[in-house]
Amino acid sequence: MSATPSSSSSRAWLGHLLALNAAWFGLAYLWNGLHAILLPPLVAALVPADFKATALGALTFTGLLLAMLAQPVGGALSDVSGRRPWLLGGISVALALLAGLSAARTFAVVLLLYSGLQVTCSLAEAALQAMLPDQVAAERRGLAAGFKNAVQIIGFVAGVGLGGFFAGRGQIGEALVVAAVALGGSTLLTFLATREPAPALRPSLSRLAAALRRSFQFERRAAPGYARLLLGRGLLMAGYFAAQGFAQYFIADKLLLPNPARVTALLMTVMGSAIFLLAVPTGMLADRLGRRPLNVAAGLLGAAATLALITVHTVPQLVLVSGLIGASAGVFTSVNWAWAADLAPAAEAGRYLGLSNIATAGASAFSRLLAGPIIDRGNAIRPGAGYDVMFTLLACVMLAGVWVFLRTPETRPRSGAMR
Repeated sequence: MSATPSSSSSRAWLGHLLALNAAWFGLAYLWNGLHAILLPPLVAALVPADFKATALGALTFTGLLLAMLAQPVGGALSDVSGRRPWLLGGISVALALLAGLSAARTFAVVLLLYSGLQVTCSLAEAALQAMLPDQVAAERRGLAAGFKNAVQIIGFVAGVGLGGFFAGRGQIGEALVVAAVALGGSTLLTFLATREPAPALRPSLSRLAAALRRSFQFERRAAPGYARLLLGRGLLMAGYFAAQGFAQYFIADKLLLPNPARVTALLMTVMGSAIFLLAVPTGMLADRLGRRPLNVAAGLLGAAATLALITVHTVPQLVLVSGLIGASAGVFTSVNWAWAADLAPAAEAGRYLGLSNIATAGASAFSRLLAGPIIDRGNAIRPGAGYDVMFTLLACVMLAGVWVFLRTPETRPRSGAMR
């Protein structure tokens, strides 16, 4: 029986979404596995034990600060020269850096290669995230953002799962090789299976230079409410990132559990499963109910669950709280991205969505930089106290993000993008 036109077009649209989002699988695989599973033991093996949290925080701060600066630049350049070349070029260089990281034997080399990896992946990611609003109508962006988030969560679960398997066996180098295969293969699929219209004006050095100069310009009249959205986003993401980044040390130092890498992989899988189950439904719900109510609800749940980590003493308790944090993150990441795409000017979606990475990477960088010394100094006073202080502060920061969202407008533009 032949398919009806409507069912054929629906399948074609879903296939198009899959092609657009395939590279997000590889990026999520890489960064979640690297930050949650692979970097902590790699750093711990290269620095004194009582300095490991501070060193890890400093490492990720440096790389993420560079990523925060690189993504608006990549977005602005892709606005005038096309998305796909920046996607392929950035990931190609990243694969070479990953090969070097797998062989690194000093903290200085790890810092150098990790920083380069952040920059090149950010240039690629800026182009990739702008492809979605380019090609998806405004009234379907909630669903599209949910689909994007679901693909990322599959990468998240795969990255922490396989990363935990290899890290538990002491095979960090092998884990990085698998991450490179996932990143390269998924990016190639997006590059080969998608097309984009030629730029309205032919790229030139003068136009690229002008775009580069505008990279960090922010026009409030062109995007009312966008600054508040980014502030609220940064405050909530700080809670998610810091809790994830130091989870393995928390499990080892406070809960005193054996094989913390594998336990962390289990928790990340639980969180990822919760995010995956909620990503698409909440994206669809946001298309009907609006972006603000779901962002506020996600922030309140995230703050409560983060604070509840203070009371955790067993693996079942940790799994339960991780599931709640995952549910919060699943709602937030789908709906907030759609909100950002709504508020960004259509002609400069790459640059404005690149600016959103200032909130994302900035929150990750500064929260980890500050959390590391808090943990080390608190634990020096009383074992485990550093984590209690960190979780309390993170819950307060997330509540501040909720307050900002309550004062951020919703605007859904008319869109002529592809459906």
